[in-house]
Order: sequence, then C-alpha cells, then structure tokens
Amino acid sequence: MNRIAALVLGLAGLWFLLLASPRSAGEAAVKYAFAAILLWSAYRRLRAASKKTAEYRMQADGEWTRLTVLPAAPPTLWFPAGLAIVLGAGVVGSGVAYLWVLGLVFAALAWLTLLKDHRGGKPAGPRSLRVGPQGIETEGALLRKDDIHRLRIRNQFAGGAEIVYDAARGLPTGVAMGLAGRRALAEVAYRVEVEAAGKAHVLAAGLDEVTAAGLVTEIGKALERR
Repeated sequence: MNRIAALVLGLAGLWFLLLASPRSAGEAAVKYAFAAILLWSAYRRLRAASKKTAEYRMQADGEWTRLTVLPAAPPTLWFPAGLAIVLGAGVVGSGVAYLWVLGLVFAALAWLTLLKDHRGGKPAGPRSLRVGPQGIETEGALLRKDDIHRLRIRNQFAGGAEIVYDAARGLPTGVAMGLAGRRALAEVAYRVEVEAAGKAHVLAAGLDEVTAAGLVTEIGKALERR
C-alpha cells in the first residue's frame, strides 16, 4: 500500500516539477513548493515499511544481534491532501493575480496532511541497533547492560507503558498490555525506549503494537544470550 501511495505522490510531484507552467513568480513558488512536498512525501513512504504495519529484520553479527527497524508510515488524511493538490494544480498556470497566495495556503495544507508527523520519537526513517550480552548499541553509543534499568513500550496517545525487561529479573516477560482508546494515529505511534544510567533513549518509533512487543522480546533475548 505504501509503495502505491509513493508512486502516486511521486508522479504528482513530477507533474508539478516538470509539466506545470507558472505565469508569475508567485505561481512558480507554488509549483516548487508542491513539487518538494510531494516528492519528499513519496521518498518517506518508500523508506517506511511496505505495509501499514511496521517491521523489523534480524541478522546475526558475531555474539551480537543486529536489528533493522522500518517504521509504519503515519496515517494520511487523503481527502484534504488530494483536495489541496488539485486546487494547487489549478492555481499554477491560472494567471489570476494574487491567486498564488491561496496556492501557498493549499501547499501548507498538503504539508500538514502529508509530511507532518505527530507521533514523536523521530519515527520517519529506519533505525538500526545492535544488541548483545554487553548491552545495546544505538546511534553510535553503547548502553551497557549493567546500566540498563528497563525496556518499555510507550504510546503517548494511549498513555500506556509496559516493562518487558527488568534488570532485577534479567528475563523478558514477553506479554504485551493492551492499550485502549487507539485511533488511526495511535495504532502506529508505539515506540520502544530503554532507560539506562538515568536517561531514556528511543530505540525505535512509529511502530504498531505487535511489532513493538516482538522487538522488545528479541532485545530481551539478545541481552540474556550467553
């Protein structure tokens, strides 16, 4: 689904970039604004998981396990996004004085519906981390196992948190808590965090509940591997 959406958005962006014929500097600004928004949105959807849900891949790396996490794309309000694109296309080349100002408003609406991600935790792109008996290596930093207090799943829209690995016990529980009141955004707003040395670090974001639960279980197993 994301690949189809990326194709449609990419073609629309290329139309604005290559075929739209502005008649003024203002219309040119609308043209390039839409081209940038649509092409960047297509690129982001290509980097997200191929389906609506997130996914992760595991690869053995010596005594370490490498996990590559692909977030789910945020839900899109397709009707206002499509309406903004159609109206923006009508502005470019119209030749109507000052109509381009309204075109920039349409571009802002397209940005809000296609690019603005309210989930938090920087979920836009893939993440890679390594986990082993020594700890968790993420974004070039090693979080030592002895410093790790707990792993947890959080969702700011559902208000839930679950401890799935406790340093005092040393074993993953592997049981996910249901988070009530989820809507379209909340369903792909789960993130996995680790608390180490008194600080919280986001390991992955933009996940669905099942992927988040599976990820923390695999992290817990890798931490306990001998």
